[in-house]
Amino acid sequence: MVRHAFRSVLAHKARFLLSLAGVVLSVAFVVGSLLYGDAVTTAFDRAQARAQADVAVKVEPDLISTKLGDDVVAQLRALPGVAQVRPIADGYAFLVTKTGEIAGQPDRAGGTSFDPGRHRLSAGQAPENENQVALDELTATKTGYQAGDQARVIVNGVVHLVEVTGIFAADDPRLAAGGSLVAFDLKTASERFSPVPGGYTAVDLIAAPGVSQDAIATSVRAALPPTFDAATGASLNTVRSDDKLTSILLLFASVALFVAVFLVANTFTMLATARSRENALLRAVGASRRYVLRSVLAEAAVLGFVATVLGYGLGIGVAAVLNSAFSVINGPEVPLRAFSLGAVAAALGVGVGVTTVAAYVPARRAASVPPIAALRTGLPQTTKSLRRRNIIGAAMFLAGAAVTAAAISSQDLIYLGAPLLVLGLIVLTPQVSTGLTKVLRGPLTRLRGMPGTLAVENARRNPRRTAATATTLMIGLSVCAAVTVGISSVASKDAADTRTGDDADVQIGTIPFSDLSSSTVADVAKVPGVGAVSPLTPVSIKLGESRFLSLTAVNAGSVEDFLPLTVKEGSLDQLDRGIAVSTATAGRYGLRVGSPVTGVLQAFGAEDQPVTLPVVATYDAPEAAGQAALISAEVAPAAASPRTILVKAAPGKDPAELRAQIQKTLDNPVLTVRTKEEAAEAATNAAKSFLNILYALLSVSVLIGALGVVNTMTMSTLERVREIGLLRAVGLSSRLVGSVLRLESVIIAVLGAGLGLLAGTGLGVVGVLSQKGIPVVIPWGQLGAFVLVTVVIGVLASLWPARTAARTPILTAIHADTE
Repeated sequence: MVRHAFRSVLAHKARFLLSLAGVVLSVAFVVGSLLYGDAVTTAFDRAQARAQADVAVKVEPDLISTKLGDDVVAQLRALPGVAQVRPIADGYAFLVTKTGEIAGQPDRAGGTSFDPGRHRLSAGQAPENENQVALDELTATKTGYQAGDQARVIVNGVVHLVEVTGIFAADDPRLAAGGSLVAFDLKTASERFSPVPGGYTAVDLIAAPGVSQDAIATSVRAALPPTFDAATGASLNTVRSDDKLTSILLLFASVALFVAVFLVANTFTMLATARSRENALLRAVGASRRYVLRSVLAEAAVLGFVATVLGYGLGIGVAAVLNSAFSVINGPEVPLRAFSLGAVAAALGVGVGVTTVAAYVPARRAASVPPIAALRTGLPQTTKSLRRRNIIGAAMFLAGAAVTAAAISSQDLIYLGAPLLVLGLIVLTPQVSTGLTKVLRGPLTRLRGMPGTLAVENARRNPRRTAATATTLMIGLSVCAAVTVGISSVASKDAADTRTGDDADVQIGTIPFSDLSSSTVADVAKVPGVGAVSPLTPVSIKLGESRFLSLTAVNAGSVEDFLPLTVKEGSLDQLDRGIAVSTATAGRYGLRVGSPVTGVLQAFGAEDQPVTLPVVATYDAPEAAGQAALISAEVAPAAASPRTILVKAAPGKDPAELRAQIQKTLDNPVLTVRTKEEAAEAATNAAKSFLNILYALLSVSVLIGALGVVNTMTMSTLERVREIGLLRAVGLSSRLVGSVLRLESVIIAVLGAGLGLLAGTGLGVVGVLSQKGIPVVIPWGQLGAFVLVTVVIGVLASLWPARTAARTPILTAIHADTE
């Protein structure tokens, strides 16, 4: 059986080639994702385990407002069984390279207190004061800093000019993820990183010989209040890796695999038709239906095994490309293992398992045809079978459409409705293709004459085949359309909010994971050409055990110049002695002008202070402004960090010129200084970058879909050798034969694109409507580009079949044993 399957595959290798390519791509995508994800997980977990190797218990405050100070450290040091106590202050610290950029990934820019137990000096000495730092070896190598060099480090938005006193080796998950590590002396790190003045962010406890981690953890919990967490070293070293990247890659790989299933199934369906006489002869000499079924499945298994071997090898290359690409973006390359049990099992499951499953239905059809009937080729499917399929497809489509529509008010329903709708559309595609080609027959006949008529009739001849081919393109393009509509709508909303949320000429923010310094407001105000400045600083008033009133601290004297507010009651002139609330907030908290608000004023990096402030005004503001309540920056804690700084240009000052001047004066690479239009463009560009990444991941699915069109056109041409010969014998030139095939290919490709774009656009619209406040934006230009790409795919798919048909001699074609 296996030998016969190998011989059969080799005998028809040209017909299996494109199906093989589709499965190889799917296997490679899956294997590459798993190998790269496994390498990243291993590197991260190894660094995490090594970083906590000698820690028995880690103590951390449960709340930001909980102070972990020297008094707590003294308590911990006195506990029985504790050999060593290491206070730690950790946070974000951005090292500026010699070229003025941020070293490493901003989300992994670590700052910490230097400790000989965690940081092993390889050059220089440990930092001793606020003007000194030590750098990890990898960051020092990348940036070119050595002991004795001067460098700039940004902490809490403030640029510090420091001396690099030492270089150290460390095991830290942040370094494994492509970050950097800047070490300060303990006192300086505490001042800069602790959310509460005079505290630490954590304390590591080292156990004395023979003392268990659980015993120390029990002692810690008994000695400290429940506002502190005590985790054992074993729990810290438990694998808790974030597999989001691998999951995302596998999600797109599954889409590509789903498309490949239709390609394989269509190939075996067409082969079953083309080899019906061969199967009839097998049945005539005594082969049972089971034997024919098993022989076809054996061919599929052989094809899948070959695809698995080739795909695994290509997958190793995909993993290497991902590793190299993300090393440029995220940090150091991680060691790749060429073989892992999970990847091998997944490759076999995808290559052999999925291919065999995809070939099962065509194999049953091949085995079920009686010997006498199978001696005739081109047996049409019964109308009853197609009618039953149409009923099932319509029921699935309508149910999916109903559930998807309900997702507008209950978003989670889209995860049920979308797959049901798409599957229903896939089942209905033969009927849709019949209707579409019927509509196209008249226009194409008028435009192209006989070639147009023949192209339409060829596409109508086997609606199942046409549908299966169109589906390979439909799936990938539907996902492309859905994400395009969703992301374009969000990007448009973000850009509109940026333009209308305030009346500033220049907006100053930061890159992700960094902060603005409260002193930056004063620095900006000193820049020539600045007319007015106002911070937007998030603070809150704790009203009770779990009730908070969120406010934004602003410049009371210029707030109306920056924010589009409509005062309803009271006056903002009194904001320096109270708070103002939006009408929605007033209704939610039962407030009105004159109502006292009593609680604890809180801000990150500042001590809590009890306050009682009256409501001095209520106002309406557009949703884009996003200000639920306002407080004067003079009342808010001085140490609080602004979220944004708004700047008004002096009369006659060009905003773009002012932006450049502010940027030059501040000279801080974590700051983003933009005019209003630049900020709106940045919001759009961020969405475009994300969309381009999605397109790159979905391109494999679209490529497999294109292979499906090529495959169908090639195999159908081989089936219709005699037909093409007769057409040429009665006067149709080779050029017109090629034109017929091109039109047929384009019809099938446009059918897939049209269904995919309609379904994807509809799902994208529902996804947007399920999010309150986001207007639907249909990116017609991008959707039109998808159609154009599809037409190009159709034309390219017909080149090889057209060339083959044109080069076949007429007499040879007429005497061929195919149709």
